[in-house]
Amino acid sequence: MKVISENLIKFDGIYNFRDIGGFITNEGRVMKKGILYRSDELSRLTVKDIDVFNQLKIKLICDLRTDQERKSKPSKFLSEQPIEVMNISIQDKSQEFTRFEFFKFLVSKSNSINFETIMKDMYYNMAFVNNSKINEVITLLSKENHLPALIHCTGGKDRTGFISALIQLMVGVPYHNVIEEYLYSNHLIEPKMKKAEKMIRWMSLFQVSSERIKPLLEVRREYLDDIYNEIIKRYGDIETYLCEGCSIKQENLSNLKNILLE
Repeated sequence: MKVISENLIKFDGIYNFRDIGGFITNEGRVMKKGILYRSDELSRLTVKDIDVFNQLKIKLICDLRTDQERKSKPSKFLSEQPIEVMNISIQDKSQEFTRFEFFKFLVSKSNSINFETIMKDMYYNMAFVNNSKINEVITLLSKENHLPALIHCTGGKDRTGFISALIQLMVGVPYHNVIEEYLYSNHLIEPKMKKAEKMIRWMSLFQVSSERIKPLLEVRREYLDDIYNEIIKRYGDIETYLCEGCSIKQENLSNLKNILLE
């Protein structure tokens, strides 16, 4: 937990911004810090936050949100240097709702919605349906001129958490450290998720209880465990999954490993 807490970068308007490096790999090497960051959305950056952000010298932002999410909460940052922003939606189109569509969904299906199933389906789609997007993200990150880079979505917990976990596992960070780092989002996003819970309950006209909403608002070990176990079952290891399942060139994986490890 020490590495994870030390990786946290504090902002006034962002909850879940942290470095994903600093871990010792299974081979005894170290995943470098200051190369890859993960975060929630960037619409609430303050003037002070922008100064902190600029100090990180980020060259590339991979925004994993849907078009609707980006329109709803456009990123707000002013950089002293050019930043390339790549919009790579890693969510199934069937899960992209406008606010009104989400309201209709909540009200019409309030008695039958199983948010845990929805979340597990989302992880499955990320790994085995939208795997071309994983290719796009990791191929971009394998170019040294794109680094340091930031990966983010709305809450910085699921899409961002999954991609971050894949990268850490690919370079050899032990799974128990990866899962611990993944679950740390729950600690950081709790205030934001309490607000989201109130909004969802209100939008459902209070037909959906707080307990039923919980799976949507937190990361759970079984979300990552289930998809990791399925990847290992199908491909044997993460690198083979990235090469064969996501069609990422071995050269790009090797480049990213060389950049990230010391």
